[in-house]
Amino acid sequence: MVRCILFILLLMGVLSVSVSPPLAGEELSDEQIIARLQEQRPEDRAIRRGLEWLREQQLESGAVGDRSPTALTSLAIMAHLAAGHAIHDPEHGEWLQRSLGYVLSQQEDNGYFGEADGSRMYGHGIALLMLAEALGMSDDPLLDESMRDALTRAVAVSVNAAKIEKDERHQGGWRYHPHSDDSDLSLSGWHLMGLHAAQQVGITVPEEVIQGAVDYARRLTSEDGEVAYNRPGGGDRPGIRGLGMLSFAIGKAEDDPLVDAIASRIRADPIEWRGRWLYYRIYYDAVGMARSRPEIWQSYRSRLITMLVDEQDEAGFWPQAPSNNEGSHGKVYFTSMCILALAVDRYVLPSYQR
Repeated sequence: MVRCILFILLLMGVLSVSVSPPLAGEELSDEQIIARLQEQRPEDRAIRRGLEWLREQQLESGAVGDRSPTALTSLAIMAHLAAGHAIHDPEHGEWLQRSLGYVLSQQEDNGYFGEADGSRMYGHGIALLMLAEALGMSDDPLLDESMRDALTRAVAVSVNAAKIEKDERHQGGWRYHPHSDDSDLSLSGWHLMGLHAAQQVGITVPEEVIQGAVDYARRLTSEDGEVAYNRPGGGDRPGIRGLGMLSFAIGKAEDDPLVDAIASRIRADPIEWRGRWLYYRIYYDAVGMARSRPEIWQSYRSRLITMLVDEQDEAGFWPQAPSNNEGSHGKVYFTSMCILALAVDRYVLPSYQR
């Protein structure tokens, strides 16, 4: 009973800290759960400070920052949702609704989100995922209706893009534009997660589209755990290894030997605060490892979380890491991605749940 009440409170935003994740097979009493909720772990403090900084970046329009605002505002909203703050959160609901209203205002009549800010199908996939997650945590009939309408139209854009005729190498994925006839896994991940989350809130998504995306990720994964960008055998991309794992989880294939191969490769290449596509790796390592078997995530989480806590700026944001190539996206992007990674243990969002 305590578990049910605490989970409801977390979804309502009454509680903003989380239970330390139990080890595989560990059973917690109600008293232990309450004790852990009262803890302020370093990652909980980092999440709180990061969210405070994100809220300070909101413009009068509701956008969070001025770089690719549809996409990055969606990421900032998702960071709050992942931490347990629903759209009608008593503490931050007004902020969330203003930012959500901005994102909804940027949708084209045809359902596309990637035009207004130039974020193309990347931005569309991110907004799609955010809407599905926000809808799943909302209980406002009027707001739900507007979100469901926007989500349904956004799903149609992604589904139709998946059905574009492509050669075998690119089948099942997405690329920069709705009518692109090629694909890459980096961009496709947002659409796969978004469509999967949309299914969970009752939006009809053809199963062959989901399975096609899972099969696309499988074709890009080698037997030794390398995950390629858009060409089988095209070389390992550390930033999207975790996305490969997540794709198998969505396809209900967590026990596939390729999952262990990817996990072994991730562990053998310890993440460091430097390098290309670091923030992509931070996010997908966390989500992919956490969505797989518990023992896989437990073997990795300490290093990732310690790094993120240590590298957070005193002001609450995360800065650009050395030798990183994602600087054009700015601190809203860095901070949102780091919070999303830190919050996986809260298992609030559909994309985080096993």
